[in-house]
Amino acid sequence: MIRATTPPYYIFQLPTGETAWMPADIELRVPAKSSIQANLLHFLVSIPWDDRYLELVDPDYRDFFQTVLPYLHFRTTDVHVATCLPFVKELLLAERETVDEQVIYLAFILHDVGWSQMTEKEIAASLGVEGLALSGSAASPKARHTVLGEELAQRILRKYPFQKPLTTRQMDMICQAILYHDKPQELETMGKIPAEVKIVCDVDHLWSFTHPNFWQDTIRKGQEPEIYHKHLAADLDDYFVGEAGRRKARRMLEDRMVEIKTLEEWIAQH
Repeated sequence: MIRATTPPYYIFQLPTGETAWMPADIELRVPAKSSIQANLLHFLVSIPWDDRYLELVDPDYRDFFQTVLPYLHFRTTDVHVATCLPFVKELLLAERETVDEQVIYLAFILHDVGWSQMTEKEIAASLGVEGLALSGSAASPKARHTVLGEELAQRILRKYPFQKPLTTRQMDMICQAILYHDKPQELETMGKIPAEVKIVCDVDHLWSFTHPNFWQDTIRKGQEPEIYHKHLAADLDDYFVGEAGRRKARRMLEDRMVEIKTLEEWIAQH
């Protein structure tokens, strides 16, 4: 990593020698050791975990989050889950149906644990898409992480000392959310999607539009910020289950465009 002489941006450099401007508040890390080729290492760039992210986790679920945390230190999943958890309350307020809040929080904390069971090659392949739509080599590892994640989640849930044991219905919904968080439309073909699962899906998908992940993914997916922004905008509507998620994503995408323009102006002046 090469820091620029003047904030608020720095030049991020990959092992291949390629560079890109990055906002100074986003720290990116390239694996010190890896089993994949140097020209593929951009797929494994991640935002390092810091315990300050725990402050974003609802206190009622912080102990459970910390129990699951060792399984989240892959593919920036730890930062992803902590950063997006506050969106749960926002989407809950927009939901008209009565929902089980516990199911949503537990399912979201667990939804990506499957990445901990996968190889670097599979994780790299999962990021080989231009925008949000799954295609090509990315589809298989994305599907596999949900199956492995559901199996691991069941083991974690059975061992965790809940004050009140989860019901069969709660376990079923948590498993549904994990298995279908990347493909809720497939679940919809089998019947109505539970509101809890909808919220888990949309909270998860908002990650793509956040400040840290947007800029991280310009590196991981090898795209110029403005081009990546266009891909996100094109895929946005079909990516969300509920309108509340779509509305929030559109607002976040507007914020990302402001950041892009601000960076362009700064580069032009320096």
